[in-house]
Amino acid sequence: MLGKLMGAEWRALWKPAAILFGIMVVAGCAGIACFNGVEVTSGYYTSSTSFFSNASVTLLMASLFCGFLVWASLAALYVYVVVRFYRTMFTDEGYLTLTLPVPAATLVLAKFLVAFLLVVAASYLSTVLFSAMMTTVSSGELSLTWMIGAAGGMAGVADIGSAGSVLAGIVNVIVMAAYNLGLAFAALSLGAWWASRHKVAAAVGLYLGASWLLSLVFSVFGVILLFDSYSSVAMTVFGIVQMAFSAAVAVGAVALAIYVVKNKVDLS
Repeated sequence: MLGKLMGAEWRALWKPAAILFGIMVVAGCAGIACFNGVEVTSGYYTSSTSFFSNASVTLLMASLFCGFLVWASLAALYVYVVVRFYRTMFTDEGYLTLTLPVPAATLVLAKFLVAFLLVVAASYLSTVLFSAMMTTVSSGELSLTWMIGAAGGMAGVADIGSAGSVLAGIVNVIVMAAYNLGLAFAALSLGAWWASRHKVAAAVGLYLGASWLLSLVFSVFGVILLFDSYSSVAMTVFGIVQMAFSAAVAVGAVALAIYVVKNKVDLS
């Protein structure tokens, strides 16, 4: 039954997801072309006129806008799958969803897993596109391995560019996708339960508060570690602990969403 529900969820999501992925790819390719144009107009030509200088500035602004579109497409996909979860579970459409002869855990997991796979794929794609754009303007220093390592947090930055750093980045992208989606699902479920009005606003407040508090705690410990004893081993261990904690939060948040949907949300 989980597979059938995931299939139904995929059929509902693939068209908007394909559009956003398409925008991401087109914007990324355009950004690569613009950054190469900046390199050409600023590096290979000199002129007494301001043509090449103006062209460089124009291309640079266009490339930055393309980079923003890549990020915005990823953010839009995340928002879309989260909004779909709320709409299909806690609005009038939720009446139909919750009358299906399927356990609440299966309903929530089907939506979470499809959303998770899409967000992970989009995260990796955006990393590749950003890396391709940055490689041009950094003379190859900001390579794909560097960008993926930077995505690994403390564990990746400790020895950035190494095989361990790349592995940390790959794992952390997966963990953070689950973490952010899990928190969003839990916050929306709690908002639908606790708030009699303005449920979405309450959910947004819960999400921002929880994510900010958790980020603050790890940021404080990270800064203390960085200034107290700069050690690549200590930073790697801290990064691994942070990833493990984030994964645990993701699992707990999804479990909380399942519990609330099953026992607490009343759509009547």
